[in-house]
Amino acid sequence: MAGERRSSKAGKRTADRVYEDIRRGILTGLLKPGERITEELLAERFGASRTPVRSAMVRLAGDGFVEMTPRSGTIVKQRSPREIAEIYDVRALLESEAARLAAERHDESDLSTLKTVQDELDALAAREEKTEPVIEKLSMLNRDFHHAILAAGRNTTLTDSAVRLMEIGFLINTYARFGCDEIERSLSDHRKLLAAIETRDGAWAEAIMRSHILGARNSLADAVDIPRTSAPKRVRRRD
Repeated sequence: MAGERRSSKAGKRTADRVYEDIRRGILTGLLKPGERITEELLAERFGASRTPVRSAMVRLAGDGFVEMTPRSGTIVKQRSPREIAEIYDVRALLESEAARLAAERHDESDLSTLKTVQDELDALAAREEKTEPVIEKLSMLNRDFHHAILAAGRNTTLTDSAVRLMEIGFLINTYARFGCDEIERSLSDHRKLLAAIETRDGAWAEAIMRSHILGARNSLADAVDIPRTSAPKRVRRRD
């Protein structure tokens, strides 16, 4: 019985590792949208048996990173312009609420983390040559900044809902797609968000984050032909 429990825990840890490895492969472009992937290929590539790979694939399908069909097998998910637009609209709603909560609930540790990440972003963006490693690092730091805001908001349910869409959004639209002006716009939004959070101005933080997400959405609009519409405005009830 004890041996079975140890074996089950080891299998779960392997499945978690394989999930993270495959997910990272999708996020970094090692596995391309539309690419057909098999359990055998992934087991060989990530050094695991087929059982944890199968478990990881089911989880990735549930998280929206792959599609599993009886005839075509498993492919890295491709998204329609409408799906992309919907992802950004919902991100604008969720992350603007997270920014409001971060402004109201953060502590000094949260603020320190955000400032550290932003300082690294600014230093990298100041480099004249935007090489591929620099752009990749900018994209990773941008992800860290958004995750830090979710953490500062201290709402686990909101974080769980937002993270999956954030990761899909970052997969679709990394800094590799941005021109210098768009990168500066994004970082300028970050600085305003920092100021709003630091001064505990929840309404300001909420408005900036909504504008920030929709600005990223619109920067992508021409490339993938998504409509330029705004997320629905929220109406706050007054007691």
